[in-house]
Amino acid sequence: FNTYFDQSIPQVLYGDPVRIKQIILNLLTNAVKYTKQGKIEFRVSSIQNNNVCRLIISVQDTGIGIKKENIDKLFDKFQRLDLEKNITIEGTGLGMAITKKLVELMNGRIMVQSVYGQGSKFTVAIDQKIIHKVVENKEPVKVVTEEVIDLTGKRILIVDDNKLNLKVASRLLEKYKCEIETSLSGFECIDRINNKEHFDLILMDDMMPEMSGVETLHKLKEIDNFNIPVIALTANAIAGMRIK
Repeated sequence: FNTYFDQSIPQVLYGDPVRIKQIILNLLTNAVKYTKQGKIEFRVSSIQNNNVCRLIISVQDTGIGIKKENIDKLFDKFQRLDLEKNITIEGTGLGMAITKKLVELMNGRIMVQSVYGQGSKFTVAIDQKIIHKVVENKEPVKVVTEEVIDLTGKRILIVDDNKLNLKVASRLLEKYKCEIETSLSGFECIDRINNKEHFDLILMDDMMPEMSGVETLHKLKEIDNFNIPVIALTANAIAGMRIK
């Protein structure tokens, strides 16, 4: 993973940092998702004219690339390209469609260059107003210290069909000193509960094949005396998902 950041970018720009961060994360996530080997290059450069700084953000990968006839379809919602190659890749296909929409809402442009089988390069250009005067923040800086709860002796079961997700969740929980167990499916989770295994908490992925997290939870509730707290895990950012 190679990075380059233009040192001449002004210290303060007027814009939407949350959305720009989302655009960058979507581009990087897309590159990682479709690149099994090689490299990813992330560059942020700029062109400045009077009070305007044009941010030029590019992400180039050595991944599977996109066929020429499919480039126009890339930003369509729920469009999955080259299904035969990508059958193991998760996601609804919303990422790039959302990215294009966010870029356009900020009066920017997104361009794609790709050679099928060799890789892709996504370039985003967004104009930002340069702020010359830095407003000092007189509020005292709040130091946030994370409280690490000691969960020694507690057992947590993580249920997810994606082995990488299991690894990440397990690593994040290590510092709490709990005992971590993992299952790759709802069926495996139900079997463990039926076999009288004890857990203090279950972290359940919602989007699993064959049996979803919600379906698994309904099955668990049918087991006599089941009273383990279950927390749903989802990467689904569609409106209303949190309430559901």
